[in-house]
Amino acid sequence: MNIWVITDTHFGHEAMHELCGRPVGFEAKILRQITHKVKRDDVLIHLGDICWYKHDYWNEQLREACAGKLWLVRGNHDKKSITWYMGKGWDCVVNQLTLKVFGKTIVFSHKPVETPHINIHGHLHNTRHHPGLCNNLLFIEHEYTPKLIMEILNAPNSIH
Repeated sequence: MNIWVITDTHFGHEAMHELCGRPVGFEAKILRQITHKVKRDDVLIHLGDICWYKHDYWNEQLREACAGKLWLVRGNHDKKSITWYMGKGWDCVVNQLTLKVFGKTIVFSHKPVETPHINIHGHLHNTRHHPGLCNNLLFIEHEYTPKLIMEILNAPNSIH
């Protein structure tokens, strides 16, 4: 089993082209990468902000693309109820998640949080921000693809 992490997909948010330099059709590229990488026994942790609108459509597209388990750490744009997300195929829906992985305690959140542990988060898009042990998963640097936890922890700009 592999644990993959992705964040701030913002499916359907046209302004992401202008605001964050995402290419036209970035949604299809993300979904293809998920289909290619995330296998049946894997888990994909999404750190929030799945989509901008058409919530039914984009959540269904993501569920179809992902063969593994889908865990959502809700972001500021994920305003539906936990029951709604579970009904769309999510296996776990939380506001924050703490796991012990490779002997390290990791807090997964949408926004950076103060913690004595490693924090892997999204939300800040193209901004580097590392308070304490925060690892901002900058989506544009990751070529619109999910990353393995070990890849994130071993990245040159990783803080832990």
